Amino acid sequence: MVERCGDRQRKFDGLGKWPFRLFVEGLPIMLQIALLLLMCGLSRYMWSVNTSVARVVISFTALGVLFYIGIVVAGTSSYECPFQTPASIGLRHLRDSGIARKLVTSLFPSNVISLIYAMLMDVRQGFVSASRRAYKITRSPFSREFSLSGAARKVGHHTIILLLRIDRAFGNTKYKLAQGLRRFRRAGLLPTTVEDVTRQPPVPQNGPGLRVHVWDLEALQRQNAADARCVCWVLRNITDPEAIDSAIRLASTIRWFDGDSNYDPPFDFIVSTFEACFDSAKQPYPGMRDRAYFSAQAILQINLRSRAQSRERVSKYPIPAVSSSSFEHTDPDLHHIIHMLQCNSDSSRPILDFPRVDTHTHAHSMWMSNLFVDLTRVGSNPILKSFESYLSTAVTNNQAMIANTLLMWYMFLGGHVEEETFWAVDKS
Repeated sequence: MVERCGDRQRKFDGLGKWPFRLFVEGLPIMLQIALLLLMCGLSRYMWSVNTSVARVVISFTALGVLFYIGIVVAGTSSYECPFQTPASIGLRHLRDSGIARKLVTSLFPSNVISLIYAMLMDVRQGFVSASRRAYKITRSPFSREFSLSGAARKVGHHTIILLLRIDRAFGNTKYKLAQGLRRFRRAGLLPTTVEDVTRQPPVPQNGPGLRVHVWDLEALQRQNAADARCVCWVLRNITDPEAIDSAIRLASTIRWFDGDSNYDPPFDFIVSTFEACFDSAKQPYPGMRDRAYFSAQAILQINLRSRAQSRERVSKYPIPAVSSSSFEHTDPDLHHIIHMLQCNSDSSRPILDFPRVDTHTHAHSMWMSNLFVDLTRVGSNPILKSFESYLSTAVTNNQAMIANTLLMWYMFLGGHVEEETFWAVDKS
């Protein structure tokens, strides 16, 4: 909402800075001129076809022009006249400002003759000055004055070149310094290991499970709780389509029911939004593809995360009955997310089916790998549709996806993982 208000204020300031009102008022004038040209062309064409019809068309055109001129004259003569046009407003402004009076006065014969005489005298003086200059140069082509002026021009030319070179050198130096500062800040703001910040080796964690160190876990939990509260409020109180789309997109990334974000998500609204995106043939309406995709992600996110809590909570967020989609080749991401909804709608155990990396986008595969880590955490024995799809992530060269896959297999083998590990955005 703040960004939209700022954008609105920027547009409002632009209306005053640029003559937007004059442009809008000029549009009717252009339409009236276009109509006049159309009628003139139609009259000319009809005169060559049928003179009787042409006379009728010309008569109506002349009446329309006279009527418009009468309206302009009436609006120009009186401000109280209700028939105001952009032309009458402009003419009245010229009349009141005195510009028209000065223009008419300047067009008097005496003023025109004096203006022409002054112009002719200026031209004559210019010719005289040019002839005198040429005569001096022909008499002494290598005079001191001429050589000094040429030398001055040469010195000025070299001075300008030198200044340009100095400016270019300073620009290159400034660019290199900016690049170095940017790399330095990036290295300081995004440390990769504990030694980068503390200059000390990390303290080993003694515990039964695998632990991935999370930077500022409390800040992540507070941000997650704030996002959950914001999404719940927006989806229950706002009707703006843009705000709804942004809230649903954010709802697919929130860790629901973890930490302090124990909020009741508007699950029924998200389900109804998802179902409203498709027609009777189970095809998404034009422009509704993204809303359907992120609504399906939010449904999966809320349902599968509720399974880690209790059976009573799972019953509050059931996955709706979804039919199979028919756009596997046209939109693999949407087809796969609907397939996941269909597989987990009536299953008591989570079903894992990783998308193949050669057919789906990287963002969808990354989101599904993060969700599958939480799915594996729900139960010790999830259902695997195809284990080859998990191993195919090794060819992506994406460390985050490979780390999620290895973590899933570690839990499949009975390994214990600390709760802190699941809050890590990047587990590589």
